[in-house]
Amino acid sequence: MTEYTEITDPRLQSRVRSRYSGEIAALQALGFRHLAFKLEALGPFSAVWQLPIVLVMSRAKEVLVFPFPLRLAAAYVLLVHSRPPSIASCMGMGVKFFTNFSDHSLLISSTLQSHVTLQSLVVPEPNLQIVRTPPCRTPEEAWLSHKRRTTEMEARGKTIGNTSSFADYVDISRREEADLRSRTA
Repeated sequence: MTEYTEITDPRLQSRVRSRYSGEIAALQALGFRHLAFKLEALGPFSAVWQLPIVLVMSRAKEVLVFPFPLRLAAAYVLLVHSRPPSIASCMGMGVKFFTNFSDHSLLISSTLQSHVTLQSLVVPEPNLQIVRTPPCRTPEEAWLSHKRRTTEMEARGKTIGNTSSFADYVDISRREEADLRSRTA
């Protein structure tokens, strides 16, 4: 399971800010503001077991760190929007948008082409209802699609839940991980 921590080291924050400056600027133009810098760390010795991934991520200029004991960890940036309440996560593969609903459902939109394969799969547990919009080419298109779908879900009676803090992001990510694990089991 991935461990999520908020980055407080100014040097690491600066590296992340530099790596994602284009995405940050595009999201700020859409009304997003900075939320946090995050570190996603895999388990002990994952840097060794995941060496091919480390090499690919290095070539993609991802911001990598290797906490003890040889854990693979990647650093990213989170931004937040208030209308609709949403969190944007910038990563090397693209941008993901999350909106949480009070009934425990979750809307995810992205520019990640890997999400195409997740479109038609059925979620086995109703309390892990995760709705994914088809991936878009740009963050601007994905955000418009996300806002449209949020409005549709609200019109069907869903109420937006907390989607504005680092803790909310961690909860959302854990639910998404559980959903992805259930699909591959």
